[in-house]
Amino acid sequence: MRNLFKNIGYKLYLKQQTGSKRISFSYIPNQDGSVRWFWNSRSKKPLFLKFYNITTIKGKLFAFVVHVIFFLNLQKVVFKKETLYYTSEENPLFDIMNDWAIFTGTPGPNNKAVLFADKCFFKIAATKNAKNLINKEYKIITYSGTNRLYSTPSASLINDCVLRLSDISNNGKRQKKFSGIHAKALQGIKEKYQTAIKISNWKHFGTLIENFTTIDDKRIPPNLMRKLKMILENIDKDEMIHLSFSHGDFTPWNCCVKDDILGIYDWELASFEKPKGFDFFHFIIQNSILVQHLPWKETWTQIRKHNKTAFNFNDNELKKYLKFYLLTNVLYYLKLYSEQEQWHLQIHWLLKVWSEALNMYLTEIKTERELLIMDIFDYLYPQKYAALKFHDKEPENLPLNSDIDLVISFQDTSKMAVFLKQNSLVNRIKIVKKSFMYNIRLITHDLKILNLDLIYQLKWKHLEFMETHRMIDHAEQNRYGIKISSPQDTAKYLYYFYTLNNSKIPDSYKSFVYENASETIMKSKTECITMLKNKECNRGFLFLKNLGGYLKDIFSERGFIITFSGVDGVGKSTVISEVSELIEKRYRRPVKVLRHRPSLLPILSVFTKGKEKAHQDIVNSLPRQGKNDHFFSSLLRFTYYYADYIIGQFIIYLKYVLRGKIVLYDRYYFDFIADSKRSNIKLPEGITENGYHLLLKPKFNFFLYAAPEKILGRKKELSYHSICDLTASYGRLFSKLEKKDPKIKYLSIENNDLDTTLGTIMKTIIAAK
Repeated sequence: MRNLFKNIGYKLYLKQQTGSKRISFSYIPNQDGSVRWFWNSRSKKPLFLKFYNITTIKGKLFAFVVHVIFFLNLQKVVFKKETLYYTSEENPLFDIMNDWAIFTGTPGPNNKAVLFADKCFFKIAATKNAKNLINKEYKIITYSGTNRLYSTPSASLINDCVLRLSDISNNGKRQKKFSGIHAKALQGIKEKYQTAIKISNWKHFGTLIENFTTIDDKRIPPNLMRKLKMILENIDKDEMIHLSFSHGDFTPWNCCVKDDILGIYDWELASFEKPKGFDFFHFIIQNSILVQHLPWKETWTQIRKHNKTAFNFNDNELKKYLKFYLLTNVLYYLKLYSEQEQWHLQIHWLLKVWSEALNMYLTEIKTERELLIMDIFDYLYPQKYAALKFHDKEPENLPLNSDIDLVISFQDTSKMAVFLKQNSLVNRIKIVKKSFMYNIRLITHDLKILNLDLIYQLKWKHLEFMETHRMIDHAEQNRYGIKISSPQDTAKYLYYFYTLNNSKIPDSYKSFVYENASETIMKSKTECITMLKNKECNRGFLFLKNLGGYLKDIFSERGFIITFSGVDGVGKSTVISEVSELIEKRYRRPVKVLRHRPSLLPILSVFTKGKEKAHQDIVNSLPRQGKNDHFFSSLLRFTYYYADYIIGQFIIYLKYVLRGKIVLYDRYYFDFIADSKRSNIKLPEGITENGYHLLLKPKFNFFLYAAPEKILGRKKELSYHSICDLTASYGRLFSKLEKKDPKIKYLSIENNDLDTTLGTIMKTIIAAK
């Protein structure tokens, strides 16, 4: 502060000096406690609002409250105050005892303070970089001038540290939304200078890349750096790029509207080497991040919307010039931030959105799932957490069947969920909140699944077996910037996990566990449970709380039912086996396979042959060999099996679906409609079809079919004509049911290639859920 006042004609002292006078400053601090704005405590006007962006509801409310405080003359009571002593030098810039206000500026190598006094702004350089910038701004304002499309302040250099600017914001209005007035001003700026060159000849871009290679700042998220490197490596240096004169920091807080003309100030970052559209992209993106706090997907929507008003780029041009805006802007600021000792919160906001924005230029190099994993770990980079059982490779190289387990605080868990909901790579998100964790299933736009467990309490059933805060504190950062749980904590977790679940420790973990786990925990399951029950976190009220949470967790996510139909030999068993494995590994849901019906009631032949003989006969006999052709006996048989469906469906729902399991039926009720002979029933199709209306409808129903020749090549249980008739019957039924209830999936799939069939089935399930 002393150097600041020295540049404008005053010296400050903490104590009374010979000839000094007393003065009180009122001030508003930054979040870190440093002074943001300060002014003469005797001032009658809140001139510091000249530095404030009053465009949002929050901003307008703040300004209104400040005006009320000054109107009631309460400023000396409300705002913090500090008393100092001063002496004046010859011809100071302003009268320190009158109305004035100072903004201390953004910390860093470009730091400069801004004084408002006597209806003028004074930029006061605090660093060598800042001196160069204010001198540059003076020259740029002289060059750009005022024209019919925009206006600029008049400028004069007081000395090499101070630039005086007229107040063009007086009686003007700041607008946070991009409008036609802004678009006209951008056209006026662009028309000052335009050129087209090869990227290889673009000196400014080359300098930015060169500076980027020198950055060594551990605060910058590593995956953001990797993304930039990948994009830069794939740039065609022979490509032509259009450059134009640009303001460089064109934002709502650096301009105002007056008489339908846009007044623009703060020209210190103006350049003749910025890519076309730079100012347009900067206005939308900076405003979205710093003022509106919008995620990238909403920012991208705004860019496309306002593009029609500003430049009317076609799709390819829009993406091209947005890419070079991002590269030039991000490379410049990363270098600047790397030289900045302390970071303010807004830097983290910017880095997060910039990193996500770059994803659209990496989809040919990385999958959406891989980019999403990179975004997740960059988001977590400044936070405390511990990744469990995570590989020591580039984070995005996570196998498709693997998930991410993170031990994290409860507060950070909810924030993480918000981040994931807003990420532009996420097509759908399913969050299951349990008493000890959030289970999050993410589905990308290309229908890839990524599962995350955000664990804030390490429990087995109702017993807490480890303290999460200790595991987080012990976490160690690996070479990719990921905080991994320590070997000791990981071994302890694995031992408890497998022992308490009555499972053997896999061979891949066995040596690791016994090398790193303490001998004090090497106990049997019974001993472990006894020891855990005696812990304070599992006793008294906490025991009841944990028990209640465990009981609630049992029903935290419902399952659903999938049915598979088709003639014998079409490949249902193989498909069901593969789908079951995929659901368990990728969808991470337990599976229960049932055959044909709930089987609450036994098959009828059990009553005449006994259970063992009846089931043996079924195994040994071919399908559709029953001789029953009587209506009443068929009706009785159907009624018996129908009762099994009516009653059994509720048992299946309560026993499996309500507890989160996925039930796969190998054949279903549709056999009674399309192939009743298989169950030794001969009834009019209308009777069995009407019976379906009273059943709970399975969410997904797949009819598998293939050419008769292919089926007969696998199994010769049915005749050629039987296969054709049954395939046609099932096909008509599924088509009819699909028209009746489009909410339920009835899909016919030709099962010629297993991978294609599995892909269709899984995409259908993922897309619907």
